[in-house]
Amino acid sequence: MKAVITGENAERIGVNLLDNNDVEHVIEMEFDGAIKFHSCEEYPNNPAKRTRTQTEYGEQARRYAQWHVYRERGYDTVPSTENPDRILAALLALTRLSSASFEASFGDLEKQLRSHYDGSKVELPFADADPDGAIVYRQDLYLEPNPLEFDPPVLEQFRAHFDGPLDSSLFTQAGDLTDDDLDALEFDLEAVSGLGYLYNDGRGSQQTIPTDQPLERAPDARIELLAFDPEEVDSFQHYLVSHLAYQIRDRFLLMGLTPPAAFQAQGWGTYDGFQAQTFCDLYEEYWSPEATITSWDPF
Repeated sequence: MKAVITGENAERIGVNLLDNNDVEHVIEMEFDGAIKFHSCEEYPNNPAKRTRTQTEYGEQARRYAQWHVYRERGYDTVPSTENPDRILAALLALTRLSSASFEASFGDLEKQLRSHYDGSKVELPFADADPDGAIVYRQDLYLEPNPLEFDPPVLEQFRAHFDGPLDSSLFTQAGDLTDDDLDALEFDLEAVSGLGYLYNDGRGSQQTIPTDQPLERAPDARIELLAFDPEEVDSFQHYLVSHLAYQIRDRFLLMGLTPPAAFQAQGWGTYDGFQAQTFCDLYEEYWSPEATITSWDPF
């Protein structure tokens, strides 16, 4: 991916971008990241005439353009729960939670997941949902201080201390990321939402129920889990820390970028990432711990 900012006026900012297929995109967005113009001469304008790969190149270009403007100009152009700086801040906040605080924030989520496997009745807000189907549970996280107010950005400060591949235990043991080098990157959970839901019946029908909004602003990160048995992991807290690390991996992949070495690890990250990795040849099955990965390059 290569991008340059071509101009800016009172309403929009423009980006010219070459995707990983060396195809040019001209993109204009508002300062909140809303894409108002996207032109690409080499891919069909009609979505029905584009291949799945061509469509994904276009989506990568839009996501990367938002990231490029955010990092180069400081505008909040990346959707809030998709920004790697915010997600990393949430990961760091979860490592600092006491057992009691973690239970207070995420106990309902763990109980709901457990109900799929302990013989309890699975309570779902969809009348026709199969509890054994693709249920995604969501919970939004709100942080303090604001992760976007750090200079250098949160991710770059983290990478200055962890430049190569991390031992997996750093993402599976809460507290391991709170050494003296990261004292400046201390984040707290200001609030968490209730549960939100996504249900995919596998036949082309998808239903969602959003989380509540405990604060009058966008969340900083979103837990997004397929139903699994929490008894299969040593610690649910450690699992959520790992889950956020895998989300960072997915967000780079979906921008057409190779994830930083510290986040080149396999496991469930985002629902968007799972869909792309399952149905588009640009990606391997990074979501699966059992998959054999040959490359971390999404092209």
